[in-house]
Amino acid sequence: MYRILINGIVQGVGFRPFVYKIAVELDLKGFVLNSTNGVQIEVEGSEDSINTFVHRIKTELPPASIIKEFTFEKHPDKNYQNFEIKISSKTAGSTLISPDLAVCEDCVNEFNDPKDPRFQYAFINCTNCGPRYSIIENTPYDRPFTSMKHFKMCDYCKDEYTNPLNRRFHAQPVACPECGPQLKFLDKTFREVEGDPIQNTISALKNGKIVGIKGIGGFHIACDAANYETVEELRKRKNRPHKPFAVMCFPERIQDIVEINNEQLKLLKSPAAPILILPKKNKYLVPKLNLGTEFESKSIDDSFPNSIWEREKREYLIAPNIAPQNPNIGVFLPYAPHHYQILNKDLPFLIMTSGNFHDEPIAVEEKELIKLCDAFLTHDRHILNRSDDSVIRASESQNIMIRRSRGFVPTPIKLPFQTKQTLGAGAELKITFSLSKEESLFLSPYIGNSNSKETLDFYIETFLKYKKWFKLEPELIACDLHPDYMTTRFAENLNLPLKKVQHHHAHIAAIMAEHHLDEPVIGISYDGTGYGTDGKIWGGEILLVEYEKCERLFHLNYMPLPGGDAAIKHPIRIAFAYLSKFGIDISFLEDISDLEKNIISKQLQNNFNVFQTSSMGRLFDCVAAMLGLYPEISFEAQSAMALEFLCQNKPVFEEEFYSYNIDDQIIRIKNIISEIAEDISKNTAPETIARKFHHTILKFTLDCVQKAYKLSGTKKVVLSGGVMQNEVILEGLKFILEKNGFEVFLPSELTPNDGSISVGQVMVANRNV
Repeated sequence: MYRILINGIVQGVGFRPFVYKIAVELDLKGFVLNSTNGVQIEVEGSEDSINTFVHRIKTELPPASIIKEFTFEKHPDKNYQNFEIKISSKTAGSTLISPDLAVCEDCVNEFNDPKDPRFQYAFINCTNCGPRYSIIENTPYDRPFTSMKHFKMCDYCKDEYTNPLNRRFHAQPVACPECGPQLKFLDKTFREVEGDPIQNTISALKNGKIVGIKGIGGFHIACDAANYETVEELRKRKNRPHKPFAVMCFPERIQDIVEINNEQLKLLKSPAAPILILPKKNKYLVPKLNLGTEFESKSIDDSFPNSIWEREKREYLIAPNIAPQNPNIGVFLPYAPHHYQILNKDLPFLIMTSGNFHDEPIAVEEKELIKLCDAFLTHDRHILNRSDDSVIRASESQNIMIRRSRGFVPTPIKLPFQTKQTLGAGAELKITFSLSKEESLFLSPYIGNSNSKETLDFYIETFLKYKKWFKLEPELIACDLHPDYMTTRFAENLNLPLKKVQHHHAHIAAIMAEHHLDEPVIGISYDGTGYGTDGKIWGGEILLVEYEKCERLFHLNYMPLPGGDAAIKHPIRIAFAYLSKFGIDISFLEDISDLEKNIISKQLQNNFNVFQTSSMGRLFDCVAAMLGLYPEISFEAQSAMALEFLCQNKPVFEEEFYSYNIDDQIIRIKNIISEIAEDISKNTAPETIARKFHHTILKFTLDCVQKAYKLSGTKKVVLSGGVMQNEVILEGLKFILEKNGFEVFLPSELTPNDGSISVGQVMVANRNV
């Protein structure tokens, strides 16, 4: 007899039926069992059959399963008479939990089959798909420990659930119209409306209403993507004047609105079903019309003539104010069954944006959205663990994870070395936490982007659940250096051994961990804000990094940031301060009042409420404001994104670059700013200035990395920080560094932004105990 223990994503993904089926086919005896130590198998039979059994388990995995550990030990025979699936054992230990999975093709086919008992049933699922993370209360993953415990299976569902050869064998959320959850349509006062909930939803959307739709990990706020006025109203309610919305549609309609290749479509169709940011298709606004040169000379955003929009708006596929002044748009496919019911030929494109107020956690109850929605499509299956949609940006060499949440959490990350049981508390933006033990790290979903009470409550709630599920009691805490971060205060209040980790050290350490690097690397960390060891705001950093230590080799020279966060929201103030610092004429600056100029000038003279920063993000803000792009922003990185978008039509390496100096380990930017101002005075095209600016960053970064190589002897370069979400910078650095013989490591499973800070904190803390 052989005893096999398997750890990984092996619960809630059809793993036990999969094992059972192979064992029966090979005439093996024994059992398979879910336990909190993983999946346990005891198997008897011929050596050849058992070897075949092991090989098939490893090579024929169910689509959503992942094996992290596989142990195989020989024991005395117990003379089993058959092979069975035993009831799960709730014992000490831990196991892994599957992410929520998009509805699979088999279920979609049954969903659309009028002869099937689950025809058009909004909660159809099987062992290969459906809710997992969002419904789990405790481990092991069995129905009594999920929110499905409130729904008693009917005989039909029970027969499938207990049939080892059925696709729904031990599918914990299994249900049908007779015994499972049900949809309801509520009006704004939460009163149930008579009639079919789906038809009521479709009718409301077609009539320009904004509807809260309860999904798997939380609510979406939905509206007709072709209705310009409704999109505007949604922007007003969410206080979101410019930030793009995501659009959901069927796969056959994706190519009508974005440029997409087969690999990207495959990612959209994957069990994770993320939002993928792709280039807009140039013609998607006007598929049926020839509006002549008046329209064709305009960009495809909200800058086209209003008269044309008013006259022909019903002929556009989607409204241009969904992603204004942006060449890209986020798209995703229906991933819950009721999404397939709502989308139809008269409503082919839906805005499906996160059901929350600005930067707050995603809502799981209707009452949280009373000020945002006209009606609600909801249901009675409780969401126990909220998670927002994951977001990925398509890039030339590899995709960039922007937000790691639904479909990915809580899949563990394997670490390059053993750790103590450790909490990485995270940062202040893109908040996550990480819990580690041994060589596994469990990264939380995206928590939020603010320090509100709601965000803190969600953070603590999820932290306590992770501790319970994964049997973790932190003995070491790591947090950011910044004394005023919510996450720092939380970490300090735990009264456990605490290691404070510099922000950019954590950025690079996270991506080192992803690639299992455990040696000195050159780290390029470009972002907006990170508290430095000198108490100043860092963000334009080239570092020599090990987990144990971090040496600052080069950085942008410190520049004044008058008013701190207030200046970040008003990039024109940053431009004024930078130009004033260098004594450059500011008369060309528009969109700044005389009052603002006087106040900032006095601040600079008296050094009152002026912060010093080496931030690359702020340099982007300065240049964008100099060009007249968003003197005031409504969402993070808006002006920097606009500067990137100006580079779209021509490679930046084909442009010249601005002059700069590197001395005393400082990248001096005075000439860059001065020469940009000179170009503006010559009426140089903004697109040319933007490309020259990007080329300059690539050029001085290469110079610094080459100097860093001479100092350190390493040619391994790790890129991280929010600026690495800029495709021109990320792809440009990868190209120019590899061309010069460096080995470049990019974020892939992890985000380059602050969503991965908690991972790096864990790594650094464990090497500095």
